[in-house]
Amino acid sequence: MNKSRLSWKLFILSTPIALLLGGCEPARELISSIPGADRLLNQPLPSVPAQAPNIAEMEAAILEQINEIRVENNLQPLENNERLAQVARQYSQRMAQENFFSHTGPDGDTPAQRVRDGGIVFLIVGENLFRSTNISDPVPAAIQGWMESPGHRENILRSVFAETGVGVWREGNRYYITQMFLRSLL
Repeated sequence: MNKSRLSWKLFILSTPIALLLGGCEPARELISSIPGADRLLNQPLPSVPAQAPNIAEMEAAILEQINEIRVENNLQPLENNERLAQVARQYSQRMAQENFFSHTGPDGDTPAQRVRDGGIVFLIVGENLFRSTNISDPVPAAIQGWMESPGHRENILRSVFAETGVGVWREGNRYYITQMFLRSLL
C-alpha cells in the first residue's frame, strides 16, 4: 500500500520589526538593543543529527532537487540553514514519534513559533510537510507531490525565500519530511 499526505501553509511574522526595517544593519542594531536578545540569538539548539547516513542523503537530495527546480524557474537557489534544518528534523521526529501530521503541533505550536524557539529571527517563514508509508525512497514522491500541489509549489518558488532546512525522520515503514523556508531578518 502506498499512501502519502501533503500539507502546506505560509506564516508571516507580523511584528513592527518586520514592518519597519529594510536592511540588515538597522535590524542588528534594533535587535541588539532588546534586553536578552543576545541570549535568544546565541542559544544552543539541541542537536538532532540526521537519523542515519541514508537519511542525511535524503535531506541533501531534497535540497539539491528543490534548488534545481528554483534555478530552472530563474530563482536563486536556497542556502542550507543548519539551525533551520535542526528545527525541521526535530519536528519530523516529533510527528513520527507522537503519530500526528499537521503544521500545528498537539500543544498548539506553529512553524513560526518553532523557528523562533530555535533562536532564528526571520521576516517570513514557510513550511512544506510530507508523509509516506511503504515507499523505500520518499524523496521523488515528496518533490513530485509538492510540485503538483499549488500551495507547496508556491513555497518552493517563492522568490522572497533565501534559506531552507530539511528534516527527514523514519519510523518503521513511514517517513516524515519537513522542509522549512525563510527569509532571515539578519
